[in-house]
This record gives sequence, structure tokens and C-alpha cells, in this order.
Amino acid sequence: MLVAAGLTDINVAAGRLDHGHLRAPDRRAGQVRLGPILQMIETREKTIADAIESAKRERAEAEKAAAEMRAALEKARVEAAEMVRKNQQEVAAAKAELIEHARKESEELLKQARATIEEERRAAVAELRSQVVDLAIEAAGRLLATQMDEKRQRQLIEEYLEKLAQGSARLAAAESAATG
Repeated sequence: MLVAAGLTDINVAAGRLDHGHLRAPDRRAGQVRLGPILQMIETREKTIADAIESAKRERAEAEKAAAEMRAALEKARVEAAEMVRKNQQEVAAAKAELIEHARKESEELLKQARATIEEERRAAVAELRSQVVDLAIEAAGRLLATQMDEKRQRQLIEEYLEKLAQGSARLAAAESAATG
């Protein structure tokens, strides 16, 4: 590539390379030196070579940065997966803890309910016994207070036994309600 503005009479085909300089025939002195043009070409070639080398370095740096980004992305994916796994474990542990707490609480409530039922059953039995005793005392008092013939004594005893049976039926009903 020769730029020869105004040098239309240079015969490039007749030129020759002499120690890095291109010479072409001249009308006056014989040969003209084209050193500055060749130097400009060499400078341009060096600039292009430097640009190519710089582009190669920049490409290598870009590839390295891309590889680092891929590695960072993979690391982030692994960390995210680990966080998800840990969160799932924490949720499962919290769920198990809540279930265990609810189970213990329900067992405690059931235990308290059974204790309350047993206490009420005992109170009902005590109340019924007290009533039976009161009825027996009342019947005995009636017997002593009046002079009775045998027919009247039988009638009072039958009334007493009937009241006693009613009290026993109430006691049995209270016990079956407490256990059922």
C-alpha cells in the first residue's frame, strides 16, 4: 500500500529493498528513498499488532471475569439451596415442637379433666351417703317416736328400703357418668 500523492512518476515494480528501504528509479538522481513511507507503514503495522494484542488481553480478561461470574453464580446457587434446606429443617423442627407441645397440653388437660371428674364423683358419692345416713336416722327416729304395730314397722322399713334403693340408683348413675 503506497500513498504517493503527486508522485505519479515512481515505478514501484522497478523498486528494490535495500537494508529495509524501498528505492524506486528517479529522473534526476537515480533513486528516491521511500523510508518515511515504510516507517509509517511499520508504525501502522505495530499499532495494529498492539491493538490485536490488547484485544487478546482484554478478551482473556473478559473470559476470566465471565468464569469468575459463573463461579460466583454457582456458589450463590449452592448457598441458596443450603439456605432452603436449612429453612426446611427449621420448619420441620418447629412443626414437631408445636405438635409435641400440643400433645403435652392435651394430655395435661385430659389429666385435669379426669381428676375433676373423679373429685366430683367422690363428692357425689359422699353426698349420697350423707343422704342415706340422714334417711336412716330419720326412719330410726320415727320408729322410736311412735309405738308401732308390726304392720306399721314393716311399712316404715319398706319406705326406708325404697329410699335407700333410690339413693343407690343415683350413686350408680353418678359413678357410670364419671367413668363413661
